[in-house]
Amino acid sequence: MARALVLLAAGLLALPGLWVTLKGLAAIRRRNAVVQGRTVTGARAVGAGIILVAWGVGMLGFSVLVILAKRPR
Repeated sequence: MARALVLLAAGLLALPGLWVTLKGLAAIRRRNAVVQGRTVTGARAVGAGIILVAWGVGMLGFSVLVILAKRPR
């Protein structure tokens, strides 16, 4: 039962990780992002997009590591 709950949590972590990654890629492509309620453009938006992509990939990576660690042997 505990293994199933951990796998569910890891799967649910992958969804926001994918969303954050896609938002970061969109910010890089558009060169426009909203940071703390303010719209930023240019290099600052690209920087925010890179941080979002890194954060999302980290979430996805952690989710994959947990799934691989908890798979049946």
